Amino acid sequence: MVKTPEAMKGRALSRISAVDNSIPPQVIGELRAQIIKFQARRPTSSDGGTHWYSLDTPPRLLFEQVIQHLRSLVPRGHEFIGAEWWFRATQTDTGFPFHFDRDEAIRDSIVSPELASILYLSNAGGPTVILDATPSRIAAPKAGIAVHPRPGRFGVFPGSLLHGVLPGRPGRWPRVTMLVNWWRVVPRLERAPQLDSTPASSRWRVDVKRANAPFATLEPVDPSRLLAKAAWRDIVSNQTSYK
Repeated sequence: MVKTPEAMKGRALSRISAVDNSIPPQVIGELRAQIIKFQARRPTSSDGGTHWYSLDTPPRLLFEQVIQHLRSLVPRGHEFIGAEWWFRATQTDTGFPFHFDRDEAIRDSIVSPELASILYLSNAGGPTVILDATPSRIAAPKAGIAVHPRPGRFGVFPGSLLHGVLPGRPGRWPRVTMLVNWWRVVPRLERAPQLDSTPASSRWRVDVKRANAPFATLEPVDPSRLLAKAAWRDIVSNQTSYK
């Protein structure tokens, strides 16, 4: 799905992929509008909580319809039984701490999804940075990849990799994303209340093949330019000891 820098061949980062134009512009606009509307109703919350969607059930919401479509762009997407999803709308100069995605109901160990993914719905804000650090490796990361926001860009990466968002320049419009974690088993997560969202539309009959989705540019990142090795080790250690 993407051309990975030669230095990343054979490593976990080689499984990072990103394509553009993953969904039609009108669907991007509808999703973005719903998320911003939710944000206006609940200004103290940047997301709508974590939701669970069983992939063997027909989509009831537009969000679930989008997930079924994105599944065709996920490697071995047919093997997953469900998708954990949420969304986020933040100021462009607001980052997000580096962390491991996990089943939040399990506190004594880190159980990560098979794959994590991000659907960008705006071109505002800083990049998502994904690093070659996992819960089983305490050493500081040596390499990373940055995926920059662009409406319709869809990035996928191994769910066990450390990742976060760097702050961007201050701007008028928010950074809006929909996030989807892909699971082979049902996580013991705390599910959010039913979301008031637009029902799935029978008019959306889109079949975007992988070959028609253009590759997105992935930017290599040197983690040592962001933080010292000791700081990275502390971040990983704090994540793995989180209860």
